[in-house]
Amino acid sequence: MLDKDGLLGAGRAGVSPAQMRYVRHDTADKLPLLEVIRQAKPTILLGLSGVGGIFSEQVVKEMYTQCKQPIIFPLSNPTSNAECTAAQAYTWTEGNAIVATGSPFDPGKCQEGC
Repeated sequence: MLDKDGLLGAGRAGVSPAQMRYVRHDTADKLPLLEVIRQAKPTILLGLSGVGGIFSEQVVKEMYTQCKQPIIFPLSNPTSNAECTAAQAYTWTEGNAIVATGSPFDPGKCQEGC
C-alpha cells in the first residue's frame, strides 16, 4: 500500500493501527510507485488516491512488462482526479489490461498500435 509519501515500508513513523497491517517490513519506506512496481511486481493497481495521472504511461508500461494482463482500476472521482483513463490503460498495454474506472469515461478504445 502506498500513500502520498510512497510505499508504507519498514520504519514508517506515525502509522495508524489500521495501516499497520499493510506495512511492508521487508522493503524500504517511501518508495515511489514505479519502484514499487519494479520490486513487488503487482498484477493489480487500485487507484484510490484522487491524484490525476499518477498511473503514468511509464508506470503502466512497467507493470505490463511483468504482467501480460494487468488489472488497472483508476477509481478516483471526478474525472480530472482519475489516476489514468481507460483509453490510456488499454493503449499502454496493447489492449490487454482489465480496466474498471470510477469516473464516467467514453467507451475505451485503443489508439493506433493496439
